[in-house]
Formats: sequence, structure tokens, C-alpha cells
Amino acid sequence: MRPLLLLVFFGISFIVEGQIADCDQTVEGNILDLHTNEPLPFATIGIVGTDVGAVADENGRFIMHGICEDEIDLEVQFVGYKTFVHHHDFHHPTPTIFLAGDATVLESIVIEEQLNAHELETLDPVRINVDKLSGIGTNSGELFSQVSGIGTLKTGQNIVKPMVHGLHSNRVLIINNGVRHSYQAWGNEHGVEIDASQIDRIRLIKGASTVRYGSDALGGVILFDAPSPSFSTAFNGEVNGGVQSNGRAISGELFINEGYKRAAWSASISGTEQGDLKAANYQLTNTGKEEFGITAGGKFHFSAVDMNIFISHFDQKLGILRGSVNGNLTDLSQAIGAPIPNETKAFSYDINNPRQETTHDLLKIESSIFVGEQQFDFQYAYQRNLRKEFDVRRGTNNDLPAIDLQLQSHSIDLDWDHPSSGEWSGTLGLQLASNDNDNIFGTNTIPFIPNYNTYSAGIFGIESIKKGNMVYEVGVRFDLMNLNVRGRDTNNDIYRDNLNYNNFTFTFGILKEFNENVSIRSNVGTAWRAPNVNELYSFGKHQSIIEFGLWRYEIFTANDSISTGEVLTSDQRKVKSERAVKWITSLNIVKDDFQMEVTPHINFIQNYFFLKPNGLTSTVRGTFPYFIHAQTNAVYSGIDIDIRKQWSSSMTSELKSSYVYAVDTKSNQPFVGIPPFNIQMSLTKRVNNFSIALTPEWTARQTNSPSVIAPIEFESSSTVLDDNEIFDFMDAPSNFFLLNVKIGYERDYLAVEMRAQNLLNKNYRNYTDNLRYFADDTGINVGLFASYSF
Repeated sequence: MRPLLLLVFFGISFIVEGQIADCDQTVEGNILDLHTNEPLPFATIGIVGTDVGAVADENGRFIMHGICEDEIDLEVQFVGYKTFVHHHDFHHPTPTIFLAGDATVLESIVIEEQLNAHELETLDPVRINVDKLSGIGTNSGELFSQVSGIGTLKTGQNIVKPMVHGLHSNRVLIINNGVRHSYQAWGNEHGVEIDASQIDRIRLIKGASTVRYGSDALGGVILFDAPSPSFSTAFNGEVNGGVQSNGRAISGELFINEGYKRAAWSASISGTEQGDLKAANYQLTNTGKEEFGITAGGKFHFSAVDMNIFISHFDQKLGILRGSVNGNLTDLSQAIGAPIPNETKAFSYDINNPRQETTHDLLKIESSIFVGEQQFDFQYAYQRNLRKEFDVRRGTNNDLPAIDLQLQSHSIDLDWDHPSSGEWSGTLGLQLASNDNDNIFGTNTIPFIPNYNTYSAGIFGIESIKKGNMVYEVGVRFDLMNLNVRGRDTNNDIYRDNLNYNNFTFTFGILKEFNENVSIRSNVGTAWRAPNVNELYSFGKHQSIIEFGLWRYEIFTANDSISTGEVLTSDQRKVKSERAVKWITSLNIVKDDFQMEVTPHINFIQNYFFLKPNGLTSTVRGTFPYFIHAQTNAVYSGIDIDIRKQWSSSMTSELKSSYVYAVDTKSNQPFVGIPPFNIQMSLTKRVNNFSIALTPEWTARQTNSPSVIAPIEFESSSTVLDDNEIFDFMDAPSNFFLLNVKIGYERDYLAVEMRAQNLLNKNYRNYTDNLRYFADDTGINVGLFASYSF
């Protein structure tokens, strides 16, 4: 089968290459500064080997007509910047070229649009170009935390996952190098498991994007892209490294690349070792981490065919604060909110229990075929995800994982960008996926979730039409999903279930440009997701809490008790799919050196799944808070504000702010863990080869939080509360102010950067950190990083 596909791809390419080209080709694009994204007015562009050229206008935009060849080499020049040559073909008609300054170690880059873009125009993504120094020694979840409306759900500093407008986990879809990222996303204490040092570009879509990307995208979509191999490039690479004071961490990465006219390859290897982190006044015992990653990629280009292959492997070993584990009710009562966590010891690189060990492997093969104005895309991906979670246990069980899971995933994506029909253009697509999740024998515990398989298929269509200064966009999608479950109950008896789900989703949006300075985007999209296996069947201890899925508990209000022995069925408790409608509007104002974007949003979610605190319970491992999965209706609303001012060619300031309000509309109660109001400023100054950036930020106390019932108030360790009551075990933390500083130097092939986080060494706790009950967040951290290109 594979040889036949390759024969078809190459055959089409040779046929198209043999066609005689007419001199009716046009290339247009933009030339911007790599650092500031500001246009480079009057830059010169020429076609290598010819006299054909152009000069960009005052906005950095250029256009050239009457080109005969299907493929050309563009040479771009601007005073004070590196001359850049880009190999261009007309299946990617609108290149945006980011030029690097003469004194910088960074190289110029190009972002090319497809002949027909796959993204929704009315949900314009926030684009972040990640330089190599930013990705060294950090977490992938931290790279986008500076964007308004984007927060993080953390379990300490090592386990970080994205939060978009207050939603996270199974409601924020992650696309890793074009592939729907397959990992144990259901756990609040499960990180993203993507190597930050291998991320080159991030795109953030804040709207409901289920129509384009599939179920689970209720909050938004985050797309991570690795560096792509470059054609026509001699062997080159980068060596990047850094050290940090907090945790005494050391990180390093090697990236190499070589390109020919029609083929290119790249590879990388990276690693991090970190010891115990430190709060402002004490060690955070058992918070070390070890990471190792490796990637390899290749791409091949013909006039009618593009082919790519990508392979990655990423290992993590992550310690979790020892003080989050407690033996009895008294210990737990004293630990929550204590000035210093239990079990606090001197600094160490040792990673003991509780800890997590994860592995993620990815293989992706993709091809694009261009036939006239049509584009056909094919992608196959295989992923393997291994997860082991070690708890503090007695005797020899302490050496065994309490949770040991293997998830294997296959996916196929087929897209057809059809020829434009008048003013209409669009994309049709088919997506197929399967997941096989198994518990590995040998944990000596009842599996937290059962074994399961999922099979899903989705078909979608997106069309847009341009009328004057307006763009209208509409999309529809239909999904089918099957969930097959196999598990054992507390009596070791086998239970099975076979569940089927289906759903239609829609999107409608407009883009209106009032003039060259003001535009507005507005999009209404529906979204859905079927219940995840943990929301139905989770049972027992998971890291620092105990959970029971919707079909693993029954509450008896008559005697205030809870039963967790029987596995319920859909006949005993109806559980419906989650459905949402999200409306998001962005007003953009760009005038000279001033930019502003205001983005209000509102999300109505029906059958909303949430994890509700329900009391305390004692096990052989100690006394823990326990939570039950429940369903209700919810509304999430808020506003993001971004303001950017270019004061001069060397000075820029930004102000970013976001606010989210969320409520259970059935009981009119707030949820736990909704991000509070946040405001952040930054001031960046460049002088010759030096730069300095000051970033103060202020986070308010979350006043829209549930009532508090402290553990000491429970009469016994098995108290059950009102089934409708939402509460927390501790008050929301106080507001806090942080100051971060970054100083950089770049010259020729060398870049050096010093970063200081929490420069004032403030004591604070973050409301969206699961460990806020037991410890402060990290204190001052000073890091020194360097990058050398060759």
C-alpha cells in the first residue's frame, strides 16, 4: 500500500513539473522585523538570477507580477539586516518574511500560507515565535502564559497545562506538529508532555474550534510547531544551554539542519536536570525533575508534492511536593495552609515518591498534493504514551507504581482545499482516530480507570466568501465516537460497557475591515465532547486526592452516606455529552506605532462536567480530600485586553489584562480554580546589541470563589456534604505582585540572556495551583542562558 501511495505522489509531481509554465504568476508578501514584528518599509526583493525585483511599501508589503517560473529564489535585503534568500513556490502564495538584524544570532524565518488556508479566518490565532533561549529550561505550558486570556493549571512548577478562558484539560485541544496530541489529558495533575526546547512556533485559538479540529475544543486550541528543516542550506546548527539558581537546574540542547534543493533534514537532542525548588523562605522538598528529548525530521519538495516525516521521543521524571501527602485527619488539617510544608528537608537532586514518570513518542507522515487550485493533504500519525504514578505506600509497594498506563493512538487526516468558485473558497476534511488505553499489570491496586478503546470519525466543511470589506465564514461538522470499556470492581468482578456518541457542530463568523486601521472579527461556534473515561469510572487515589467517577458512587441523603462499591450503568444514572456555544469577538485597532485588541467572550456549557469536593476519607495510605465527578450547566464569560505601543525604533511597551467569570447556573455557585483578574505590563529597550525587558504583573485575589469548609470542621473522616454544595478546603490566596527582568546580548553567532523571575522574592500562592493548599509558589529564580549558531 505505501509503495503505491508513493508512486502516485511522485507520478503527479512529474506530470505537473512537465507542464509548460505561463508568465502569469504573482508573488506578494510582507517583510517584518524578527524581534518587533514591525514592518520594514522599502526593503528590496529580487529574484535570484534575474533582473526582476520590487521595493516594499511603507507597510513592508511587496508584490511582483509576470513571473514565468513555478519556483523561484527570493533575495531580501534591508540596511542593518542579514540578507536572506528564500526558495518560493506558488502553492504558498503569501510569504511573511521576518528579517534578523546583523548583530543578532537568530536567523531570518519565513511563514508561508497554504494555497487555501486551513484555519478559520474569523478566529485569528495569536502567533508566538519562540526563540531557542525561551524554550531552554522551561515548561511548554509556561511559553504562552504571557498571552492575555491564557493561564495555567499547575501542580507545582513541574506539572503545567494550558488554561484558555478558564477551561483546561479535555476542553483545550493541543495540536503537536499538526497532530492531535494524545496523552492522559483527563488528569488535572497531568502535564502536557511536550518538550519546550523543541517548540519553534505557537498558535493560540481562543474560540470554540470543534468544527475544524474535532471534539474537546470547547475552550480553544493550542498548536505547537517544531522547527522545520530548511531547503538549500549548508550543514548548520545551534548549541543552547542554561543554568538556573532555583533548583540548581542545568539544561542543554543541540539542533542540526541540512538542506538541498528538494530535500532537507534536521535533528535535535535535549535534556534537563533540576533539584528541589525553593519558595521564598523554604525548600520545596521532592520537586526535582529530569527530562530528555530527541527529534528527527525530513521533508521533500517537488513542484506538485510536499512530503514530511517527523519523529520525536520525550521522557520526564517529575517529583511532587512531599508535603502534599498526609497520614491522618489531624496531619491534613495542620498541613493545609501551614507556613512550612510537612516533610521539608534540605536541598537534594533525589526524586522520591510521590512522583510521575512519562514517555511520549510520535511518528508523523504527511503529504500535500497540488493540482491547479486544488490541494489534497494526507496525514498519518502514531503516538505512544506511557504514564507511571508513584505514591507514598507501605513496604515493597512503595517501589511499585500506583497507576501504570499505556496509551497507543493512530490517526488519519484527509483534507481537500477545493478550487475557488467565484468568491467562495473552503476546505472539506475527514478525520479518523483510534485510542487503546491499557493498565499495565503489577500495581497491586484496583485500576484508577478501566481499560478502554475509543474509535472516532469526523467529517467537516468550512466555506468563506469575501464581499467588499467583509468576509463571511460558515462551517459544519459531524462526529461519531465509540467508547468500549473493560474493568474490575472492588470485588474483582469484571464489568464492561459499550457506549456510542454522535454530534453535529456549527460555526459562523464575520471579518469586517472598516478601514486600514480598524477591523473586527466575531465568531459563534458550537462545541461538544463525550464524557471521558475518568468522569465515568475513576475510582480511588490519584496523586494528592481521591476521586470517584459518575458511575462509581451513589449518595444516600437519608443517612448522609456515600457508597462506592457498585459500578452503575447508564440506566441507573444518565450521563449526557457536554455541549457548548461560545461567542468571541475581537476589535483590532492598528495605527502607526499603536496597536490594541479587545476581546470579550462568553461560553454557555450544558451538561458541564466538574470535579466537586465532597469531604474527607481515610485509607491505608492516609486521610485525603475526596472529590466526586458531577454534571451541571455553566457559563464562562470575560474579556481580554492587549495594548502595544512602539515608542521608538528601540523601545516598546505592552499591557495585557484578562478577566474570567464562571458560575454554576443551576445552583448559582462559583467553581473552584477559576483564574482571577490579572494585569501584566512589559517595557523593552534595545541599545545596539543589548536589550532589557521589565515585566511587572499583578494578580488579584479571586473573590468569586466557593465557601470554605476547613478539614478541622469535619466531624469525622467520612463526612458527606449536601449534594448540591460546592466548597473549597481553603480560602483563595491573597493578591500578589511579581517583577520579572530579562537582559540579553546578541552578536554574530552568540546570544546570551539572563532572566530573573520573582525578582523581589515574594511569598505568594497561585489560585490555579493544585499545591496551593500545602506550600507557597517558587521564590526568586535567576537563570543564565546562551546560544551559539554554527
